[in-house]
Amino acid sequence: MVSLVDGVLLAALVGTNACVLPLYLKLKRLDRAQAEYGRAVAASGHALASAGEAVRSFTGEGREVLEALSRKIDEARATLDALEAGRRAAAPAEGGR
Repeated sequence: MVSLVDGVLLAALVGTNACVLPLYLKLKRLDRAQAEYGRAVAASGHALASAGEAVRSFTGEGREVLEALSRKIDEARATLDALEAGRRAAAPAEGGR
């Protein structure tokens, strides 16, 4: 009788191990996948921070370029005005000859 109970208990233990082992392996895979997901999220966070810094830098540099371009346009307009004034001044002088 004792050996029959031991046999049943051994069979139950083997059956339990057969069910628990796949679950244990799945949990290990899930743990690895979760760690990989955590690394991917961290890398995405770093990438987004870098992209934000690049956008801020680009905005600042764009503003500087725009201001420099505006100054050059103003200088070109002043030069054109000076040339036009010189041409107007020279036109009557040439016309009087």
